[in-house]
Amino acid sequence: MADRSIPASRKPRETRWSGWARPFETRLRRILLGSAAGFFYLITAAYHALTGLVKIPADTATDLVYGASIAICYGLFFLIVAHYYGRQRLGVLRVFWGSTLTGGIVFGALKFLPPISTIGRYDEITGLPQDFGTVVKVVLLSPIMAVFAMAMLYRFRELVLFKRSRRTVRQWYLMIGSMAMASLAMWGADQDEGINVVAGIFLGISVVLMVANSFRLSRIVYLSLKEKLVTIALSIALLVVLVIGVATTNTGLLPGRSYPFLWTYSPGLNLFVLQCVIFGIMYSVTACLSLLFHLPTTSEFRQKAGEMAAIHSVVKLTGEVMNKDMLVSTIVGSPIEAAVGDAAWLALSEPRSGSLRPRIIATRNITPGQVLDFFDTDALYDEALSRRGPVLLNQATTDHRVKARPGDGVSSLLVVPLLARKDVLGALFVTKQVSQGFEPDDIETISTFADQAALALDNARLFEEQIDKERLARELVIAREVQRKLLPQKLPSLDGISVAASSVSAQEVGGDYYDFVEIGPERWAFIVGDVSGKGTSAAFYMAELKGVFRALSRLTHAPSEFLENANQALAHSMEKNVFISVVYGILDLGKEQFTLARAGHCPVAMVNGSGESRYLRTEGLGLGLDRGKLFAKVLEEETISLRRGDVFVLYTDGVVESRNESGEEYGYDRFIDAVRRHHGKPVREMHSALLADLNRFLGRADYDDDMTLLVLRWDGPSAPPESDRATEVASEAYVSAPQEREA
Repeated sequence: MADRSIPASRKPRETRWSGWARPFETRLRRILLGSAAGFFYLITAAYHALTGLVKIPADTATDLVYGASIAICYGLFFLIVAHYYGRQRLGVLRVFWGSTLTGGIVFGALKFLPPISTIGRYDEITGLPQDFGTVVKVVLLSPIMAVFAMAMLYRFRELVLFKRSRRTVRQWYLMIGSMAMASLAMWGADQDEGINVVAGIFLGISVVLMVANSFRLSRIVYLSLKEKLVTIALSIALLVVLVIGVATTNTGLLPGRSYPFLWTYSPGLNLFVLQCVIFGIMYSVTACLSLLFHLPTTSEFRQKAGEMAAIHSVVKLTGEVMNKDMLVSTIVGSPIEAAVGDAAWLALSEPRSGSLRPRIIATRNITPGQVLDFFDTDALYDEALSRRGPVLLNQATTDHRVKARPGDGVSSLLVVPLLARKDVLGALFVTKQVSQGFEPDDIETISTFADQAALALDNARLFEEQIDKERLARELVIAREVQRKLLPQKLPSLDGISVAASSVSAQEVGGDYYDFVEIGPERWAFIVGDVSGKGTSAAFYMAELKGVFRALSRLTHAPSEFLENANQALAHSMEKNVFISVVYGILDLGKEQFTLARAGHCPVAMVNGSGESRYLRTEGLGLGLDRGKLFAKVLEEETISLRRGDVFVLYTDGVVESRNESGEEYGYDRFIDAVRRHHGKPVREMHSALLADLNRFLGRADYDDDMTLLVLRWDGPSAPPESDRATEVASEAYVSAPQEREA
C-alpha cells in the first residue's frame, strides 16, 4: 500500500522498468539456453564428422566429452521445450492434432522420402557412419527425432496434469526422472550392445509410471460429442503413426543389425525417444478407449456442465442487482443452458402495482402470447403457492389448466415457486417437448435455479427498497430545511415584550407552526397552529397556513375576522379528515392590550405579575371542521389589558398530551403549575425550564407528537426587552430535528 504514495519518478529502477524487463529476460533466457545447446550440439556433430569421415579413432576421453555433450545438449533442449509449452494452455484437440501431424511428417520422411529413407551406410564393427550422407542423416535427424519426442511428451503433460494434485504432479515428475535415469544409464554403451541391466530397471519403473499417468483422462471426459469423435479419430491416427514408427527398424527407434542413425548417434537418446513414443502409444490407447466408453454419457456430462455453468451465472448475478433485466434474463435462461428444459418463462408478483397476481417478466424459446394461449398461469401459480413446492405435469396436455394440444411443443411442465424467507416472489415455469421429460435430478436442478433466483430477486428487491428509503430520507432532509425557513428566522424585538420560542417535530417534518407579523403601528399579530396528524402531509398544510397568515393578517383587524377568513380559505383545500387548530392574537402595544381567539386550539396559559394563573379558554372550532355558519357563530374573542409581569404561554398539544413510560399524561395541571413556578425568570430561562420539566416527567428526550412552545412576557412600555443575546439564542432554536432540543 505504501508504494502507491511514491511518485513514479522516485520509484526504484527495477520497479519502474519491471514491465519492460520481464519480456527481455524471457527472450534472453531462451537465447542463452539455445546458444548453449547449439554449442554442445556442434561438439557432437564434429565428433561424428571426425570419426566417420576423417576416420580419426576416438579415445576414452573423447567418448566421455561426447557423452557429456549429448547429455548437456539434450537436457538444454528439454528445458527449452518445457519453457515453451509450459507457458501455453493447449486444448485436447491441439494436443492430439499437433502430435499426429509432426509425428506423421517425421516418420513419413524417414520411411518414404528419398534420399533420407535410403541413406544409411554404417561400419559393421564400430557402427559409425561410412559416408557423408549418412553422417548428415545421423547429425541432423537425431535432434529432430529428439525434439519431436520431447514436444509430444510435453503436449501430453497438459492433459495428464489437468485438475492436478500433489500426488499427480509428483507421479509425473517421477516418470520423467526415471526416463532420464534409464537414458543416462546407457552412457558409454557400445554400439553393438542392447539395453543394459541398470537401464532396464529404470525403463521398467518408467513404464509402470507411464501406465499410471495414461489413466489421467479428466480433461477429455467433458468434451462435446463432436469433439470426442474428432479426438477418437486423432488418437487412432497418432497410435498408427507411433506404432509404425516403432515397428520399422530403419527409423532408428529400436536397435537392430543395421545400427540405425539414432542408436548410432546416442543409445541413451535413442532410449529416451523410445520411452516418449511408448508413453504416446499408451496414452493414445487409453484415451481412445475412454472416449469410446464415454460416448453414451456425453449428453449427461454436458448437461451437468451446463447446470454448473448456469448456477454459476445465477450466483454471480446474486450480488449484481443493479440491472434487473439482465438478472431475470439469466434466471429464465438457466434451465435452457443447462439442457434440462426446452422453454421457460418467469412470472413475478409486483406488490407495488397493487396486485399480488404474477406477471410474465421474461421468456425463453416461447413468446408471452403463447404462454397466455397455452397455459392458465394463475391457476398453476396458485397450486405452487399452496404447496410451496414444485408442481409437475408429466402429461401436460391432459391437464385442464393447459390449453396446448399435441404438436404444440409442450408435453411436460414443471412449475417451481421462488421462495425468499417467508415470501413467494413468483414462479419459474419450464417445459419440455416430450412426455415424462423431467427426471428427479432435473427437478432438483431447476429447484436449485429457483432458490438462487429467489435469493437474487430478493436482494434486488431489498436494494430497490434501500434506494427508495435513501431517496425519501434525502427528500425529508430537504423538506425539513424548507420547513425551517417557513418558521421565523429571528424573533421580533418589541418594546415592553420579551419572546422565546421553539418548535420540535416528532418526525423529520411536522405540522406545528408559529409566526409573528407587524400589522400596523405598534400592532403585532402572532399565531400558533397545529395541523391534525404529523409528518409530510401535515407539513404541506402547515405551509399553506403560513401563506394564509401572511396574506390575511394585514387585511383583518380582529382575531375572529382573521379566523373566519382563514377557515373559508383553507376549508375547501383540506381533506375532510384534516383540521387545523389555531390560536391567533394581536398585541396592541400602544393600548397595552392583548386580544386573542382560539380555533379549537389548546387554551393559553396566563400568569400575572402576582403569580395568579389561569387558562384563557375562548370558544372556537378548528379550521376545516365546519364550512358553514357554525364556525363564526361559536367563535369568541377575549381582550386582556396588559400589566407588568403578565406571562402568556402558547403551545401545541404535543406538550400537554405527552406520556411517560407508564402511560401517564403530562396534562394541563402540571403544565400550568410549571408556568406558575417559573414565571419570575427571564423569558428564555423560563422557556428552558418548562422544557426541562416536561423532559423530566417523560424520562426521555423525544416526543410522540410535534411540539411548539412560545412564551410572551409584558414588562411595560418603558422596559426594554431582554438582552439581544437572549433573543438571538432563542431565535436560533426555533425548530429542531427529532431527538434535538433547544439549548
